Amino acid sequence: MLNCEEQKAVGRWQKAESSALAGAAHRHQAFFCLLLFAFCLLLAGCRRDMQDQPKAIAYRENSFYKDGTGSRPLVEGTVPRDYLRQEREFYTGKKSAAPSATPQTQTAATQSTSTNATALYPDDVEAIPMTITKSDLDRGQERYNIYCSACHGMTGYGDGIVARRGFNKPSPANYHQDRLRQAPPGHFFDVMTNGWGAMPSYASQIPVEDRWKIIAYLRALQLSQMKVP
Repeated sequence: MLNCEEQKAVGRWQKAESSALAGAAHRHQAFFCLLLFAFCLLLAGCRRDMQDQPKAIAYRENSFYKDGTGSRPLVEGTVPRDYLRQEREFYTGKKSAAPSATPQTQTAATQSTSTNATALYPDDVEAIPMTITKSDLDRGQERYNIYCSACHGMTGYGDGIVARRGFNKPSPANYHQDRLRQAPPGHFFDVMTNGWGAMPSYASQIPVEDRWKIIAYLRALQLSQMKVP
């Protein structure tokens, strides 16, 4: 049995322990509230910066500029990337200078030769405007087999799988006919770039340099099928 003094000491000890526990609980609660408040501030800051930040939106009215528009005018002479195409022959397949006018009066001999390349395609370049190597021919063959052979055939006779399966009115061009054997390289470049008849443009699929490589391979293909006298 505890005497009176011992009971009072135990009571004081229990009261001090309870006060200490309560103080610790209050401190933990305050720390948690501060942490939660800081996290809420962080979320609010991210939302404001990412969603509500001031910015100029293209083609939208903007009072910041004197002309009232958010889009700034381009600097004079600005050229889009990859569109500075000063080499007309390379990028269009057309001659730099306009061809001389053909006289209205022609002799019978001149009329008989009017089906040659110069007469049929006067604006098209008559030579490939780049140096062609063996690797370029290989590249041209690869691109031809991918994009051209489906209609024109692996050997260029216009008997590709698409034509054989029914798409033959009009039939794909036969590269070994006289007209296309005599046609200048610029004509084929124009066809690939802008399309011809039922053939659509391949400008978006075949880069400019690859078009010339295909033409180089096409010339080699035509030579391979010519009959030796």
